[in-house]
Amino acid sequence: MPVMTDPYTGLTSFQKALLSGTIKPKRCKLRRELYFLRDKPTPDTIRMTYAMIVGRQVKALAIYIEAEPNEGKRCFGVGYAVAVPFRRQGLAKAVIISSLEDFSGLLTNELAEPGFYLEAVIGVDNEPSNRIAKQLISEPEAIIDGESGLPALHYIKLVG
Repeated sequence: MPVMTDPYTGLTSFQKALLSGTIKPKRCKLRRELYFLRDKPTPDTIRMTYAMIVGRQVKALAIYIEAEPNEGKRCFGVGYAVAVPFRRQGLAKAVIISSLEDFSGLLTNELAEPGFYLEAVIGVDNEPSNRIAKQLISEPEAIIDGESGLPALHYIKLVG
């Protein structure tokens, strides 16, 4: 049975890798509550993961992966998740706002011209994530997810 990509899977993998010492995220300069890790899950894909970490516990994370350009500008998909004990505390919104500020600053030096697109594709049944994407990104467009073939909502906005 097909399923949508779930950023919570990324959060649990990140947590395991952090505890085992496999990854060593760096503290963000702008947002001291955030740590980031830049890696390449495939040879052609760069991923930036931002995590709110307290002690050795990942509370929330936001993941940015470059997608197909939109209207001639670079575009990045964002996924986000919050660890179960920390849900309903506003951390998803906080991790997106904080990480986007840092991510935008890092990206500014790489852009030929100002601005990039930010997008999210979220399953129609994921009400908490859809509510946050609608607040922070845009009004959604109903689509069929290209990976799973399931109904989804697509959010996109120009940043900068």
